[in-house]
Amino acid sequence: MWQWQDFVLTFINFGFMITAIPAIIRNYHHKEAKSQSLSMYLATAILLSVMAYVFLTLDMLLSCLSTAGTGIMWYILTYQKILYSK
Repeated sequence: MWQWQDFVLTFINFGFMITAIPAIIRNYHHKEAKSQSLSMYLATAILLSVMAYVFLTLDMLLSCLSTAGTGIMWYILTYQKILYSK
């Protein structure tokens, strides 16, 4: 059974994913990732992974998947920060 909160959280996470796409593309084109610190990127990615797991345990599958997707985008940003900081 779907909960209304699941749909709201999913919608919010898709908004976060949409806003992360330009940052990922910009970093790729400019071969730099200067906007945030590495610890901020990594902490956000890890915490989003934990949130995705929590949503899974609450049977909020849509929120789990969308939060995991947002987390993956933050892992990509983390990777870019490491790669382009050399």
